[in-house]
Amino acid sequence: MPERADPEFRADLRVLHESFLAVQDLSFIGLAGVRAELLRHLSNRLRVREYLRACPQIASVPVARPVFAAGLPRTCTTLLHDLLAAVPGHRAPLLWELLAPCPPGAGRDIPGQNEPGQRVRSAERLVTLADLAAPSMRVIHPLDARAPEECVFALPHSMYWLARARLPGYLDWLGRRDATADYGYLRQQLQILQRQQPARRWICKSPFHLCNLDALLRVFPDATIVWTHRDPAVALASWCSLAEVTVRLHNRSVDLGVLGQDWLQMWAGAMTRATGVRAGTVRPFIDVSFTRLAAGPLLLLDEVCRGLGAGLIPAARERIAARARRPGTAGQRAHHYSLARYGLTPQSVREAIPGYPGARG
Repeated sequence: MPERADPEFRADLRVLHESFLAVQDLSFIGLAGVRAELLRHLSNRLRVREYLRACPQIASVPVARPVFAAGLPRTCTTLLHDLLAAVPGHRAPLLWELLAPCPPGAGRDIPGQNEPGQRVRSAERLVTLADLAAPSMRVIHPLDARAPEECVFALPHSMYWLARARLPGYLDWLGRRDATADYGYLRQQLQILQRQQPARRWICKSPFHLCNLDALLRVFPDATIVWTHRDPAVALASWCSLAEVTVRLHNRSVDLGVLGQDWLQMWAGAMTRATGVRAGTVRPFIDVSFTRLAAGPLLLLDEVCRGLGAGLIPAARERIAARARRPGTAGQRAHHYSLARYGLTPQSVREAIPGYPGARG
């Protein structure tokens, strides 16, 4: 790993790398993919540090009143994220921006260097490779280089890595670790992206934010959390189906019963931690029902926007309605899943994740 990266960042990535090396069933493709991701994170870290050295004033520009969509996975956070990002005055980080937030030139105005073309093309190649490697993901969670995507791609550490392989040592390390520095790094990336676009309110999302709401709110003290809710038995079945695809891609063999139990425990822990943070803060939270959002996106979006102090003009309403109707949004493509496949029952899931704040819908 490049020695120019700061020592703590490099040491933390080494923990992750060594955890993958300890996986006996890790495939060649899995190891190659992990190493490519780690190199991307190191490269981006170096570029972000260089960019901020060249333009130190960026660090003083606030990321004002951001919105973070969170909740158990497969609870319609993707649809909500996409629709909120289309509201006038809002914007979401796009996949290509998350994969490569810094243009060449370290903040200097070099003709032709700050254009996003090469970064977009690199992201498009990555999406093409991902589609070829795991075609079923185009139904479960399609990727689009030019579309809003989870800011987990910008965070160096999260439970997201556990959707590639079973990493008990890394999971324990992650549970003891303070994620504040990671969210500070996310803020720096958003600040750099702000410099390249007109100022708008950031709309971010990831189910994995549930694990670190305390750190998120320390770094973004004026953030609003939009929390999506769905029957956890259904949400977990859908998530296990997604995780199965990614784990099979990275491992020579997969124990589906272990996969189900692991993710049940991890998401139960994340919900317990997140509800504890929520109970101890006066920060604003907005609850969103999966059922209502899937049945009538525009009506519920109106309510969420009012909670955010945002408004929908008629032109935006029609544009957003068209986005909500397009193929690939909630309920419009077949994704089949079953808890029984992973050795779980609805009762066992609901007992482990017995409730969640707000209306269930």
